[in-house]
Amino acid sequence: MMDWTDRHCRYFLRGFSPDVLLYTEMITAAAIVRGDGARLLAFHPEEHPVALQLGGSEPRELAAAARAGEQAGYDEINLNCGCPSDRVASGAFGACLMLEPRGLPSAWPQCARQWRVPVTVKMRIGVVSAAGRELHEPVALRRA
Repeated sequence: MMDWTDRHCRYFLRGFSPDVLLYTEMITAAAIVRGDGARLLAFHPEEHPVALQLGGSEPRELAAAARAGEQAGYDEINLNCGCPSDRVASGAFGACLMLEPRGLPSAWPQCARQWRVPVTVKMRIGVVSAAGRELHEPVALRRA
């Protein structure tokens, strides 16, 4: 969805259904916190309901970006633990977060209690290595 579901695309898609929940492209928490957060978080009121999809692995940055998203009026905050791209994995976020389930993914619900909007996680049922050879299952799916 990166580079595709920008605010113009979401506004266009809203015309197909007034009720479906639209998601932003994944925006890194660092870009929101250290970059032009106002521009990155901008959306048209007609886009509601709309969820902010965050990428990152640094809890403080994610918390600050989520807070900024809530203040900007998003209806949901979503942590991306599902993107398998090499570009995203090289930044230590996306699907690779599922390889460390006791880290950020498990802490996210506790962090999320400070916000009023729903907080969700986008994830996959497993992670395949870049070579496509190994399947790593999240701890919750492993058999004892």
